[in-house]
Amino acid sequence: MRQVWITGPGAVEVRDVPEPEPAAGELLVRTAYAGICGSDLHTLHRGHPWLPYPIPPGHEASGVVAALGSGLSGWAEGDRVYLRPAVACGDCFYCGRNRPNLCANLIGVGSHRPGAFADAFAVPAAALAPVPDGVTLAAAAMTEPLATAVHATTVAAPGGRLDGATVAVLGGGSIGQCVLLAALAAGAARVVVTDPVAAKRELALDLGAVAATDPSAPPAEEEIATALDGRPDVVFDCVASRGSLGSALRLAMRGGTVVVVGVGHGPMDVTVEAVQDHEIRVCGSAMYVPDDFATAERLIGSGAPVHRLVTSVRPLADAPDALRAAAAGRDIKIHLAGPAADTGGTR
Repeated sequence: MRQVWITGPGAVEVRDVPEPEPAAGELLVRTAYAGICGSDLHTLHRGHPWLPYPIPPGHEASGVVAALGSGLSGWAEGDRVYLRPAVACGDCFYCGRNRPNLCANLIGVGSHRPGAFADAFAVPAAALAPVPDGVTLAAAAMTEPLATAVHATTVAAPGGRLDGATVAVLGGGSIGQCVLLAALAAGAARVVVTDPVAAKRELALDLGAVAATDPSAPPAEEEIATALDGRPDVVFDCVASRGSLGSALRLAMRGGTVVVVGVGHGPMDVTVEAVQDHEIRVCGSAMYVPDDFATAERLIGSGAPVHRLVTSVRPLADAPDALRAAAAGRDIKIHLAGPAADTGGTR
């Protein structure tokens, strides 16, 4: 079968490998759709923060169960599933405090073990969930990024509720657009999205943002404040660069919250006097917990337009070109289509 590997900075291979056999407690899944994520691009450009090259990516995915390992019940060949790629140990300090996203022994599908950029992948049953009735495989592949966004809202506010809040989302890529959807679903009154790409700003407006600005334009921060009648209560930084974090801190002055959602790199500048004197709350949002997936499932099942974020669907064999296209930044979400891809529309 075909399996994609990132072998070094900028280097991608599509290898012919034996189809994996599911071990005890595992399932073999034929890939339907696998999304290219910002973290895949960081791996392509700089390497994985935890692992050396080569790395077999693919953690946003859906598919169809093709075979079962021993010791499993409640699953059957032909089941439609989506990937919950972070498998926690359940026993460490963090798992004991209901923080499985911070598990000390976390195993990641698409990082520690081969992911869904392949014709098929074998994973523990704990890494899979059934696709709800009425949701297509294409839409189900968007559950993981939407769960990431849902988790960010729970970091921003107790219970994940943003009722009446004003929100700025820095970055209109797939995670930024998912944060827009999650924030509106959590009750945010007004959301502004920033992105230098006009098509991404236009989509954000279509999805419910009250304004969308180009962050490279000098008056961008003033435009955000004007659109929100003051300053945002919450800023979601989905870029996580030195420049975006600086903008987030300025926007949040005097009592605001900054949630860093994007995958950044290296040191950032934070002025402690501003954080203390203006009571700015700065926090990170790492992946998700099971409740976030449940919320994401519900949102997709009730019609959240995640299909509009998928701007290109490409064959698995075109993965090297697809990764380069994703890195160019014009697309919002590129899906690689595997052998189990359905032919119907998305919801």
